[in-house]
Amino acid sequence: SPGSSPGPVQHRQLTQTRLYLLQDAFQKDVNDPDRAGIPENHLSFYYNKYFKKQLNPKLFNLSTNLELIALVKDTVAIAADTQVLTAPAELDSLGTFVKQTEENRRERQRRIDAGDETARLKFVTVPAAVIAPVKSLAPVAAKGKGKGKW
Repeated sequence: SPGSSPGPVQHRQLTQTRLYLLQDAFQKDVNDPDRAGIPENHLSFYYNKYFKKQLNPKLFNLSTNLELIALVKDTVAIAADTQVLTAPAELDSLGTFVKQTEENRRERQRRIDAGDETARLKFVTVPAAVIAPVKSLAPVAAKGKGKGKW
């Protein structure tokens, strides 16, 4: 419904999409064959740098970023040889990625409908953050002896 917060499936899909876009954007931004991708131990830093969000596996009931990557292994993975974030070669475009994500969602729903509770995503619910009012960015007037005269 409009105005409601996204559920666990949408959070997973959003994180999956962001991780895919992160590895793709990093490759284009770096444009260096010596940098095959984002090292696993720098993943949180670059996720925050690109999306201004913290990568928090605990929201998915997981302990590490590696477990989070395993949750979306059809989209991104940590390469065994280089230990950097990569995407499978068959994900050559965003359209292919979206199609595969939808196929996975349907398969998970089919399994849940058949009674397989292990297919259900189990995430930690986080209360909506209270947004603090933004202080004015206008400069504060100087308090001098000029009494407003030039």
